[in-house]
Amino acid sequence: MLISPKIVELDFVELELHPDYLISTINEGVVFEKEHLVIFYNLFEEYYPNQKFGYISNRKFDYSVNPTCYLESERFPNLLGMAMWCHSESSYKTTQFEKTFYDRPFSAFYSLEDCKNWIKDIILK
Repeated sequence: MLISPKIVELDFVELELHPDYLISTINEGVVFEKEHLVIFYNLFEEYYPNQKFGYISNRKFDYSVNPTCYLESERFPNLLGMAMWCHSESSYKTTQFEKTFYDRPFSAFYSLEDCKNWIKDIILK
């Protein structure tokens, strides 16, 4: 059982792992590519091997995501959805574009609490 929260710091991101979800804060200026996604999937397998969970992206900093990363969602079926925690209208608009590439539940919010509640709802379905 994952003791909450567990903090994992990497050179491009800080992850806060909780039993049913994780929060990622990707560093300013990062271009998130498939090699970063592989690192995430390895962590998912280590910390969420046989359970459903959600992902919360803390959009505190400006960074870019290669949209083709979202096309890889079938590789980890226990990841039920992604909530985007937006801190500005600009980050909200960016997530609306990214949403078109993701085929699972994906929603943007302006508060962490709304993100957590949305994740809990999709896990309980």
